[in-house]
Amino acid sequence: MDEKLLDLSTKELLKKFGSGNHKPGSGSAAALQGMLSAQLIRTVIDLTNEEKRRAKYVHSLPELLQIYKDIENRIYPQLEKLFQEDSTQFGKAIELRVARDKEADPKVRQSLGQQALQALVPATQLPIEIAKLCLELGHSASIVFENGFKSARGDSAVALNGASSAVGGCLSIIELNLLSFVPNDWTRRIRLEIGELKYDYENLISKSQECSRSLEEESREKSFALEIEQIRSVHWTDLRLTHAQIEEVAKQIQNVLWEYRGKFWEKKIPERHLDVLRPEIALEKLLDYKFGYAKLGRHITDSDEAVEVAGQIDKKNKVVLVSQEFPEDVQNFTIAHELGHALLHKGLVLHRDRGLDGSTSNRDFREIQADKFATYFLMPTKQVKIIFQELFIAEKFAITNNTVFALGEGRVSDFQKRVKNRRGLARYLAQAEYFQGKSFRSISEIFKVSVGAMAIRLEELDLIEFP
Repeated sequence: MDEKLLDLSTKELLKKFGSGNHKPGSGSAAALQGMLSAQLIRTVIDLTNEEKRRAKYVHSLPELLQIYKDIENRIYPQLEKLFQEDSTQFGKAIELRVARDKEADPKVRQSLGQQALQALVPATQLPIEIAKLCLELGHSASIVFENGFKSARGDSAVALNGASSAVGGCLSIIELNLLSFVPNDWTRRIRLEIGELKYDYENLISKSQECSRSLEEESREKSFALEIEQIRSVHWTDLRLTHAQIEEVAKQIQNVLWEYRGKFWEKKIPERHLDVLRPEIALEKLLDYKFGYAKLGRHITDSDEAVEVAGQIDKKNKVVLVSQEFPEDVQNFTIAHELGHALLHKGLVLHRDRGLDGSTSNRDFREIQADKFATYFLMPTKQVKIIFQELFIAEKFAITNNTVFALGEGRVSDFQKRVKNRRGLARYLAQAEYFQGKSFRSISEIFKVSVGAMAIRLEELDLIEFP
């Protein structure tokens, strides 16, 4: 008499499944998956039916409790029985096959082969029964997922996926077993049943995917709300941040713009990371600022110098205005600079900034921080390195006969005299539009910044060397 598998410890049972024998086999494994799904469904229903939650789920509880009762009284006991029976029946078929293969007498060998084939008939019908029960469980799991305790939907989803997997496994077992039979009335009937099972199985898979998408969307919505809440809390305000910390702030903004780009761009959703580096979008969508262009006139500085105003931020009323009297690269840097102020500094009521492109230095620590933020936001380290390598086919550019020739220049000595120093080389590469037979937009144009700002960034990232 076969040992009762469910009386074994979990460790012993799993060891049997992995021992290389045919019993318990894949049919029993599918039944076990079904039983696990059944118990998870019952757990979620129990949680839903707890006294503190009954009022909230009063409308769905009658259906859920009926599912619980059906699992307890019919589905689980049947799966438990089939779990044992499949192991026993398939074991008989295998034992007869082994005896057949060892038998020398042709007549006895043929007889054992026929017996093994006959033993395979119930071993094929058992997975059909298991699959039907697991389909029921999958359908119940989807109902519990939608109507049961929301915080336990992970268990409902695992139950649904487990039941789906069990059905898929059963279908594979049945197809494999049918390879041993010549077509007859029984095989044709089985194939009709398989067709119906496959149709229901595909619907169950679709439902499982729908539930997964639902959880993913809900998770993303919650994550998005938390990200926005964290960004708007401006917990970096007026801290003496290091440059590395400012870069981390810029990265967070970039990551949120990329990760949730579908929310920020309703049409023409960006397909490249570079396309989300839009400081005005960050101001409007992440920080809830009003952004616009306006003639901002001139401003008298503390040193009595009259300068053209390029940008203005009013944190109290959450408004940023930028002048269009400057080149586009200066406008872009100014917007990113104001975004830095919005994130990092408080008390800026009608704060005005002169036209800067990131190629010159500020002295006030808040202006330095805003400039560094704009630099990191508009010219991310990873993206600059990738684009630089694509254009100049090197992680680091050095002046050699080959690289100077690739730039379309003459002698190395003449080129060195022309660029003069490391900054000169950086400026040259920042605006270069040709290398090794290929024409392209300059790297400063790609990142929409000035040649000076990009030159400084190339030096900061140590992408060039000068003799």
